Amino acid sequence: MDDMEAAIERAELRAELAALRQEVETLRVELEEMHADADLEACHVAGLTAQLKALIAEGDACPDTAAHPLLKRETFTHARTGEAITKTRAFPLYREAFDAEARRLGIDNPEELRA
Repeated sequence: MDDMEAAIERAELRAELAALRQEVETLRVELEEMHADADLEACHVAGLTAQLKALIAEGDACPDTAAHPLLKRETFTHARTGEAITKTRAFPLYREAFDAEARRLGIDNPEELRA
């Protein structure tokens, strides 16, 4: 390889390296955005969880239990562990929504991922 060919090869490698560095930077920014989105979703989940806990506590405090049939506790089977778990009658709603969203996102067998 003569000096000219070596110089051309070095220039091509520098250009390839620059392109790869740009791609890494683009992916880093994209990853940061995804982390920020995930953080916001986690905050949303925390807020919804707090609301649900408050609604369940309020329903539990009501002397008219018949007025709150979804709050009655029942035993369900944990989908991943097979263990018995006690949840409100609203638990099947959670499972249905979880599975539907998982399938929409292309996740196969969502029951293997949730309670």
